[in-house]
Amino acid sequence: MLKDLDITDDRTLNTLSKGTKEKVQLVLTMARKTSLYILDEPIGGVDPAARDYVLKTIIGSYSPQSSVIICTHLIADIEVALDQFAFLGPDGKIALSGSVEDVREQRSMSLNQLFKETFRYV
Repeated sequence: MLKDLDITDDRTLNTLSKGTKEKVQLVLTMARKTSLYILDEPIGGVDPAARDYVLKTIIGSYSPQSSVIICTHLIADIEVALDQFAFLGPDGKIALSGSVEDVREQRSMSLNQLFKETFRYV
C-alpha cells in the first residue's frame, strides 16, 4: 500500500507532510485485520486527487465481516462508500440515522443534501 501511495520507507514520520502522514496512518490502520475500523476524517488532510485512492484503499482493505465507522464532515466526498449513516447533533447524540440508499430512494436527495437540510439552522 505504501508503494501505491508513492511513500518511501526511508523517511521518519515527523518529516512527512500532513497529507502523507494521513496516508501512512491509513495504511497502518487498514493493514490490520480486525472486526471494527474507526476512521476519523480519513480524507481531511488529503488532497482532492488522492481522495478517490484513499476511499478505494478503505473499501478494498477491510474484510466483509468487518465494520468501518468513518467520522467526517466531507460527506459529499465519501458518500459513495457508505451503506449506513448517523448524523450527530450539537449535543453529541444521534440526530438522524439510516440507510444511504433509503435516503436516495425515499427522499430523492443525496446524503450531503440531507445533512444540509437537517442542520440548516443549527
